[in-house]
Amino acid sequence: MKLSGKVAVVTGGARGIGYAIALRFASEGAKVCIFDVDARKLDEAVASIKQEAKSEVFGLVTDVSSVESVRKAVEEVVKKFGKIDVLVNNAAIHLGKPFHEEPLEYWEKQFRINVLGTVIPSQAVVPHMIKAGGGSIIHISSKAAITGEPGHAAYSALKGAILSLTLAMAADLAPYKIRVNAICPGPTETDLLYAATTEEDRKRMASRAPLGRLAKPADVAAAALYLASDDSSYVTGQKFVVDGGMTIAAVERI
Repeated sequence: MKLSGKVAVVTGGARGIGYAIALRFASEGAKVCIFDVDARKLDEAVASIKQEAKSEVFGLVTDVSSVESVRKAVEEVVKKFGKIDVLVNNAAIHLGKPFHEEPLEYWEKQFRINVLGTVIPSQAVVPHMIKAGGGSIIHISSKAAITGEPGHAAYSALKGAILSLTLAMAADLAPYKIRVNAICPGPTETDLLYAATTEEDRKRMASRAPLGRLAKPADVAAAALYLASDDSSYVTGQKFVVDGGMTIAAVERI
């Protein structure tokens, strides 16, 4: 029970990686609030986590790109639980085309959700963490922020901005004992990946990983648990890459 007594907020937690993180946190004793824009999926996720983890979990329909929506949600969490110890900024969208065909609309929409949707919840939560004497903020970036990948320049660039944001926030917030780190998942077996790829696509992606498979949401959740827990009390400003080795130099199999 590594998170016993802690209160965690997970944005975009109704499905995929966010859901896996919320479930793992609840299973480790945290009181969890999920922020998501999809009310139906949110209700399903909360009910499922309660059944599996037997923990105190609730959801709030929240638009992470709206200052007012996030402010109200954060205030409700603090009113209910008294504090926020952990924030996971997972909410994001993915739009992509070759760079020369990628409309400005793709850049603007992804900036609003992927970047400001990380900044706004963080700014809303930090005063409460300062008051409580510390906390852990975890940004979900991407392998795409590290390696050049065709077909989604905007997504890659904006997930790269999250890594720079991690460094700046970690430096600013260290005096308040607030740790800020990022996780960079590789291709992960979620509904969104399955909707956007074929079985052959996924086999090809898995073959590029030295460990020979795609990530599972639980793999990312395990990294988030470490960063949320006191096990990482001396870790801040870091990026944790969870990609089966895809970002390392090519490995020649003998």
